[in-house]
Amino acid sequence: MFIGVLLIDKPVNFLKNLGLNSSLFIGLIFSIICTLPMFIGFAFLFPFNSELTMNEFLIAGIAAALFEELYFRGFLFGLPFKYSRLGFILSVISGAVLFALIHLYQSQDLTTLIGIFLTTFIGAIIFSWVYVEWKFNLWVPIGLHFFMNVSWMLFSVSDNALGDLYANIFRIITILLIFTITFIYKRRFKIPFCITKKSIWIISDKLK
Repeated sequence: MFIGVLLIDKPVNFLKNLGLNSSLFIGLIFSIICTLPMFIGFAFLFPFNSELTMNEFLIAGIAAALFEELYFRGFLFGLPFKYSRLGFILSVISGAVLFALIHLYQSQDLTTLIGIFLTTFIGAIIFSWVYVEWKFNLWVPIGLHFFMNVSWMLFSVSDNALGDLYANIFRIITILLIFTITFIYKRRFKIPFCITKKSIWIISDKLK
């Protein structure tokens, strides 16, 4: 991945091309606000996970959020979307499918597997969208991914990414907040949307 980024552009633009040169503070604040419904809802509905270890927190929380977003959003989606004429759909599809496939180890039941695939596939698309609309700030999807994972681990919600009805109600509220806050922010400061009818399939100009 790092070699690929360096081959595409100058080394001085390495962090920029992966979205790591943007504001960490904005990414954290936005992510905390959006995921608050999951923390609050899960605290009322599910027991605290007293068996959570530091090792699980580091791997499933920090490492998963950082490295999965770095690879799937920053590299696999971000570079084709910025440096080719591929629009959002064509740039996101392969990474979203792969992102969903790597989560299928969580179950062996066919119905649950389908649910896990669809949940993580849609999640990959949402993370990609919010990454673009927040000026390619990779800390935004990293923060969302991290806090969503932590809320899932901190309370005994589910042993897979699908969850039950109640868990998904609060996850949907978080998703609605992601879209709502992004729309309000862009309208408030008159920032045009990057993903439009013109950029959904083919882009005429690069979005570097």
